[in-house]
Formats: sequence, structure tokens, C-alpha cells
Amino acid sequence: MTEIINIFFILFTFLALSAFPLNIYNQKFTHSIGVISIFDLVTLNLLLNIFALFVISFIVIDYSKIYISLLFFSISTNLFYFFSKKKYFKFFLNKEFIFFILISFIIFSSIARSPILSWDGIENWFFKAQFFFYNYNFFDLRESRGFNYYPHLGTFLWGFFWKNSILQYEYTGRLIYIYIFLLSIFSISDLLYKNNFIKLFFSFFTILLCFDNFLFSGYQEVLLFSFLIFLSKYIYIYFLNEKRLILLVCFLILNLIPWIKNEGYLFVIIFTLSLSLLIGHFKIKKDILIFILFSWTLLIVKNFIFYKFLSFNPAHMGSLIFSFNFFDIFNLVFLIIQGLVIAFFKYKIWLLIIGSFIFYRNYNFSTKQKFFIKFLKINLIFYLLLIFVIYFSVINDFRGLNWWIDNSLDRLLYGISGFFIIQIILVTKYYKNYNLK
Repeated sequence: MTEIINIFFILFTFLALSAFPLNIYNQKFTHSIGVISIFDLVTLNLLLNIFALFVISFIVIDYSKIYISLLFFSISTNLFYFFSKKKYFKFFLNKEFIFFILISFIIFSSIARSPILSWDGIENWFFKAQFFFYNYNFFDLRESRGFNYYPHLGTFLWGFFWKNSILQYEYTGRLIYIYIFLLSIFSISDLLYKNNFIKLFFSFFTILLCFDNFLFSGYQEVLLFSFLIFLSKYIYIYFLNEKRLILLVCFLILNLIPWIKNEGYLFVIIFTLSLSLLIGHFKIKKDILIFILFSWTLLIVKNFIFYKFLSFNPAHMGSLIFSFNFFDIFNLVFLIIQGLVIAFFKYKIWLLIIGSFIFYRNYNFSTKQKFFIKFLKINLIFYLLLIFVIYFSVINDFRGLNWWIDNSLDRLLYGISGFFIIQIILVTKYYKNYNLK
């Protein structure tokens, strides 16, 4: 019974913090960027709070006081807004949002019954989360167990909500990963907004295909997956209307990704390179150039911070010094193709993604939508090249290519898949002959 109360409390916390600045949004603002659903607003609020917590992680401070302040301000402002505008409360009472809360509670309870940590979760991430649980900050991570050049945002969220739960059980901190995972899927399903049944079915089906209990045992790929879903949705909206506020949302999401996992900086490079190749198609080219320039600048700043205060190792265990022959290359290509096939069938969402790229030509997309699909295809090509480069860099490692591919390729593909789920949305929408946003 106590654990059920604890789960209700942590779910209430996530919902409250997601609704935190909701009252500052007005109709003019939301319609100007195309944000009209509850999941859009909750997503934006959550991202703002995650960014605030990210900044706080660099400061020596009592995280419990921050938590109480955020929660109090959220509840008080939303209660005030509720009593001043009754329609505000009704905004939350829709079937999709209630279903979202119900699914969250069910999966939270499932994790609570078996709160297992994986080897990687313990060795590389748990102790970082524990540091934040005890009110240490980013700069103290040099003393933490594991690789101190690993980013910390995911573990900070883990430690922050672990500390600020009723029972202070470790797994309660990891529930934020589930909440973000579910929110990302329900959020992108909004692009099927004309039919609530299709939205709910797509959300439920995607959860079934993408939920992997093993990855919720401390791995950070779930956050990468979710943030890439958010990014794909809002960059799609930007492609349609080219509003600066939406590009700013994309900038925030994209530049939090390198702070989740080490390879996140490579995702930023791929995304910005893909944008640069298509810059001629945008009306306001200056905005794209500024977006790319500042994203690369923040990458340099991030790497400098790690170099200065922790340690800097962008290649992880890879090497830039190569000694190989053509047989090694042939073996590498064979093992990668084999690993891709296995991973595609393990995470079957990839089969739908591949199918959606094959069959999309049968539909009459608008010029802007075709432009966006071209952008997705460029990203996909770069990601395939990235996979080759990553495993080429460990071609001489003593563990062997088999070990690296068997232990990491499926997780890498899982994270990347989040960016391309929107392609399934687009094809599904046109298959049913609905109008896209």
C-alpha cells in the first residue's frame, strides 16, 4: 500500500511539474507555433523544467528545496488559474490524457514490482545518480565510479526524483524515464489529430513495439529515443510553418541530447549537417545558420567543460590509429549487416520505419512534407555511416568486433529509431486519407 502511494505521489509530481508554467501560455502564442494539444503543452513545460534542472545540476544546492519550490509554485499557480478559468481544468479531461496517466501508472507499478538494475546501469550510471541523491553537483562527478566523461543529465533526473520521493527508493528516480518515454509517444501521435481512436491505437501499438524493460534498468537510450521523438515532431512543424519559436524549441531539445549520452554530440553533428545540406529550401536561411552555429558552439563548450573539470574522451574506447586489412573491412561490414538484421527484428519498430520509407512514394505529400522526408532520408544515411565509423574505430580493440556489435548496436539503433517514427506517422496519416497539420 505504501508503494502504491509512493507511485501516485511520483506520478503527481511529474504531472505537476509538466504543468508548471502552463498558465503563461496564451492562445496567440500557442497558435502562432501550431501548439494546440495538451501533450504539446505538457511537453514544452517538461522540457523547460528539465532545462532548469540541468542548469541547477552545476550548482551546489539542496535539491530538496528546489523540488519543494518548483512543486509549490506549480500547484499554486495552476490552482489559481483553475479558479479563474474553469475551462483550464477541462483541457486536461480528455480521453487521451487520461489514458496516458493510466498507462503511466501501470508501467510504474510494473517497474516497482521488479526494480532490477542492469550491469551497465550499475557500473556506469547508478553511482552518478547516487551522487546527486546526496546533493553533489556536476563538478563532483570526477570522484564518481564509472566513466567520468559520460554525460550526466539522465542520472541527475534519476537522482533528483529518487531523492524527492516519499520512500526514497532508487527505482522511483528512474520512473521519470518512463514518463518521458510515454509522453514522447503520445505527443507525436498528435499528428494523427483528426481521429482519437487512431491516435490511441498508434500510441498503444508503438509502446508495445518500443517498450523494453531491460532498457529501463538504468540505460540512457530511452531518453535518447524520447528526445529524438520530440525533436522530429517539432522540426517537422518548423518545416511546415518556419516559426522561430518552434526552431527555438528544437534548439533546446537538440542541445540537451549531448548531455544524456556520449554519442549525443554525434547526433547533433548529423542533424546540423543535414540541415545545412538543405538550407537553400528555407525562406529564412539566417535562422538556420544561427541554429547550426550556436549548436556547434555549445558542443565545443560542452567538450571544454568536460576537458577542464572531468575528462574528455569523445571516442569512448575507440581509436583514431588504425591498422587493418581488407579482410577486416569485409568482416566489419558482414558483422554490421548481421547486427542490423538482428536489431531490426528485436526492435520491430524499425521494420515499420523501413516499410514507411519504401511505400511513401505512393502518397501525394505536399512540397514541404516531401522536403521534410528528404531531410529524414539524409539523416538516415548519415546514421548508417555513423554506425560504420563507430565500429570501425574499435576494429583493433582486444574485445573484438563481435563483442562490440553484440553488446551495443541494438541499443544504438533503439535510440536512433525515435527520430524516424514520424515517418510512420506521415504514411499512416495519408493511408487513411486524413489531412496533416
